[in-house]
Amino acid sequence: MMQIDVKNVFNRISRATIFRELCVVKGPLVSIIPFTKLFYGAHFSIYYQHGRHVEGVAIIESSSSTRQGDPLKGYLFVLAHYQALLETIAQAPNYVFPSLVDDIRIVGPMNEITSASDHLLTQLTQVGIKIKVSKCKLWNPSGIFLGIEIPQGYTLVINGLCILGVLIDSQDFAMHFLDEVLSQDMVHINDLPLLGNA
Repeated sequence: MMQIDVKNVFNRISRATIFRELCVVKGPLVSIIPFTKLFYGAHFSIYYQHGRHVEGVAIIESSSSTRQGDPLKGYLFVLAHYQALLETIAQAPNYVFPSLVDDIRIVGPMNEITSASDHLLTQLTQVGIKIKVSKCKLWNPSGIFLGIEIPQGYTLVINGLCILGVLIDSQDFAMHFLDEVLSQDMVHINDLPLLGNA
């Protein structure tokens, strides 16, 4: 399995791609085209503050990407890279591509996984999407990577867990994570009544 992490997911997508895909898709999605044109049809200002003083406020004019706070932005991102995924699926029928927003996975035989990955990355680049190589992983529970072209900068994972498509790199990491969650929630857990008690 390969995990590909998209870089600055909501800041990289092309508005032209979003509009093109919205116009291609039929059905109830047509109803959000006016909303999308209203919010994305022109430049908008992004405000951010330097330090604690009001005079440190700066404005950036944005003409690409989705807007912060837009409840549809996750969906619009998925829509923007949907065609890239479809074309890659057609080229790599032995693989599945379970994805959740900015994390794209390629699951299938290890011998051609980089070929499927290369095709997907080419398609994503065409719609303005780049990946964050330092967060990409190649996972093989057998630990055998012989004959597999490993993309430069990818982390190799040979042990650990894959839960709902998320790689947890080692048992030590998993145990540390579970201990941390348990210690944070122990106060709340202790306040819960025991089953069967009124």
